[in-house]
Amino acid sequence: MEFNEKKVKIMGVAESLFAKKGFSGTSVREIAKKANVNVAMISYYFDSKEKLLSSILLYKGDYLKSKIDSILKDNATNMWQKLDWLIDEYVAKFVLNQSLHRIILRENSLQDNLYLREFVNQRRLEHYKMIRDFVIKGQELGVFKENVDLIMLYSLLPGTTKHTVFNEDFLKLMVKEETGEDIGQECLKKRTQEHIRNCFRLFLEKD
Repeated sequence: MEFNEKKVKIMGVAESLFAKKGFSGTSVREIAKKANVNVAMISYYFDSKEKLLSSILLYKGDYLKSKIDSILKDNATNMWQKLDWLIDEYVAKFVLNQSLHRIILRENSLQDNLYLREFVNQRRLEHYKMIRDFVIKGQELGVFKENVDLIMLYSLLPGTTKHTVFNEDFLKLMVKEETGEDIGQECLKKRTQEHIRNCFRLFLEKD
């Protein structure tokens, strides 16, 4: 799917409204008014509100895929450096786009939104395949350990990231309780990145 300037503007407006009012609580008419376009243009570009949200996911997700494809071709960095970058980038983008992920989490739990659930599951599957193929390449090169449960290894990445982002206040409270420190989101993000990198190394490093 191609994204021109007008499409990107509409998606940006829609994302902010979805985050503020919820997907179900936002109408196409509201999006059109805020984006200074007519309803017909939104229907022409996206067909429906569900497909507008899925287009936002595609737009944000395609960036990560293109970056991963690019770094895999970079012969100046080794597989461990690439893995560290991949994890850091995933966590950073999740934190940056957390309002979108909250929308997805909320809407994906609704039983009547079958289209969105199926779309989100397909995007998650694509992310898993990117990580899986990366690890397999490292195994073929003799860098990563073989006989690793790739499904559970991958689950560490979105699972830990979601827990950190969606429970930020509680985690800050725990850190305060244990260390007496008041930490910000940036510190928590870096701590999450480091922890996931260490976990992946623990499972992938050869004995």
